Amino acid sequence: MAEKSISFRAHLQSNTTDLLTNAGIECTHTVRLVTGLVSMLAAYTEEGTPLSPSVFICNSISDLLKMSGVGEHVPLSAAVDTGGAASRILKFAAPLCGGGWSIYVEREGDGRRCKFGVFCGSNDPSSLTVDEVVLGEPIKDFPIVRVAQNVVNKVEVRTSTGSAVEFRFNDDVDIEMLNNRSQVANLAAAASRDLDTPDASFTGFMDRILSSSIRDSHGTLIAVVPRSSTEIPAALSDAVKLDTPINLYERYKLHMEEDKTAVSVSRLQVASKLLSGFINSDGITILDSGGQVLGYRAFIKSADADNPATGGARTRAYAALSALVGNGLSGAFFRSQDGRMDSNFFPGM
Repeated sequence: MAEKSISFRAHLQSNTTDLLTNAGIECTHTVRLVTGLVSMLAAYTEEGTPLSPSVFICNSISDLLKMSGVGEHVPLSAAVDTGGAASRILKFAAPLCGGGWSIYVEREGDGRRCKFGVFCGSNDPSSLTVDEVVLGEPIKDFPIVRVAQNVVNKVEVRTSTGSAVEFRFNDDVDIEMLNNRSQVANLAAAASRDLDTPDASFTGFMDRILSSSIRDSHGTLIAVVPRSSTEIPAALSDAVKLDTPINLYERYKLHMEEDKTAVSVSRLQVASKLLSGFINSDGITILDSGGQVLGYRAFIKSADADNPATGGARTRAYAALSALVGNGLSGAFFRSQDGRMDSNFFPGM
């Protein structure tokens, strides 16, 4: 009887090589490092606890921090061989990540050796994230690679040239282009469409806190109602309605008007964390198009089952929620437990 062992190593290595070459990194040692990180981050745990740090590979941590504008770093190693460093890097640094901390890997000249540690940016929720700053526009002669788990068994490698590949360790079909970012960006735009004065910086803020909260959830449903609505739609009337809506836009405006004081940062942080808690709860979180949180833990009846929106029922609930867009809702957003996203916005978003 024939026996066979199949590895995805060649496919992983060839795609990583192409991606890094296009970013200006022609280095087999760095390719080995990235493929090792991708393989381990697909389902990484320490002492049984799942961990999903972001790893930034660069040529200078000092320059990386200068580019991000603010932050600090903590070195955790002397120089080690780059190609075989993935396991050591995650073992030493992954448990330290969270609360804005990420892992950095600083390559030496020819890439054969590297140093690593952890770094963080600003704790101000209104500030651009490190991802937005250093991966936003290509920087000549300073390539950056970020490796991060999107969800379990899906790891994305993104470079400062704007290119990205998501490696999937499951049976999902291949797709031409990742669209998860645009789904969340459209949600942020829907939740800030009807401000008194259009404010692109607030939309960016909403994008950041929604992205973080949705990424950390185990699947979620979010509804957006028009700001002109005075009541939560009847179909969502079993929601835990907030007597006083959390007005994220007012907090954001105060934060800017007060010149980003410690008090205003704290005020914005607690609201952001509470929104994350709502999104992590069962059921549907309800926002309005003026930057407010109206309620959470709403459930909607679907044609298939009268069950809470969890597991397979979440998909059915999204179908029922989406059917209300244009008839009481201005938007509906869905993320499954395995990371798949879908959304429906009115009009024409």
